[in-house]
Amino acid sequence: MVLGIENDFSWTGIKGSANDIAPFNTVAISTTKERWLDTARGRIGFAWDQFLIYGTGGVAIADAGVLVCGRVQCASDSQIRIGWVAGAGVEWAVWTGPAGTWTVKLEYLHVDLGSRRYINPPVVVAGGGTIETREVTLTNDIVRGGVNWRFNWP
Repeated sequence: MVLGIENDFSWTGIKGSANDIAPFNTVAISTTKERWLDTARGRIGFAWDQFLIYGTGGVAIADAGVLVCGRVQCASDSQIRIGWVAGAGVEWAVWTGPAGTWTVKLEYLHVDLGSRRYINPPVVVAGGGTIETREVTLTNDIVRGGVNWRFNWP
């Protein structure tokens, strides 16, 4: 059995845009952007010779922003979001030497940062329009590969 901890920090740049839908201003364009994502997780797994299969879970933190642009004016809001992350992976030790071990891994993570209100309170814009408060749910599904160096401590 193998126990461990892991922290990952990623610049994501994940972004999506869409027109608002009725009854809101259908000319307005809403954009959501996740700038970075950090996960701090525990890992527990089973090792057979050079192969490890593991489950992982912990806390996720991200910086996410919303930009809403109407006909003449824009409003933006940015928040640090905190949620949870869970997943599973496999890791294989490809080379072992006196100082440490090179491993390669493939893992899947599901990140749930919940739902938060942005642009709260609503913003009244020039010409009498309003950019409304919106509830934004943020989740990520991540599949990634990696190369790790494990130190052989005395």
